[in-house]
Amino acid sequence: MKQLITFICMVFTFSCTEALSNDDKPYVSLDVIEMSVERVNDNLFRWLKFHPDSEFPCLRLEILEAGSNALIKRKNICNVYDEALKVTHDFKKLSFVDIYNLSTDMQTLKFDLELSLLSQNVVNMSCFIKIENTDFSPLNCHRLE
Repeated sequence: MKQLITFICMVFTFSCTEALSNDDKPYVSLDVIEMSVERVNDNLFRWLKFHPDSEFPCLRLEILEAGSNALIKRKNICNVYDEALKVTHDFKKLSFVDIYNLSTDMQTLKFDLELSLLSQNVVNMSCFIKIENTDFSPLNCHRLE
C-alpha cells in the first residue's frame, strides 16, 4: 500500500510539473549561471543567464515592481533571427551558444552572442533590446564581421 501511494504521488508530481511550459515555470534553478538586477525607470530590471547545456539555454529578462518585486513583464530569449541566412537560430538546437558582454545603459540591454551551428560554422552577433516601463521592445540583432 505504501508503494502504491508513493507511486501515485510521483505520477501526480510529474504530471503537474510537465503541464507548465518552460516559459511559465518560475525557474528557480541551479542552471542560472549569471544574473543582474538594477533600477530602470521606476521599476527593477533583472536578467538571468541559464547554462548553455541546460534544457533552457536562454536569457530571461524581467521587469519587476520596485519594492514588492512583483513580476510586471517577462521575456525569454531562446532564439535569434539571422538576417544573413534568413533563418531563426533556436538555442536548443545549436551545438553551442554563448551570451556575453551583457550591459545595461540608458534603458537598453546590450549583449553579444556566439552561436555554433550544427554545420560547424560560428556566427557572432551583437544584440540590444530596449527596456520600457512595463514592456520590452523587439530584440534587434546583427552579425559582427
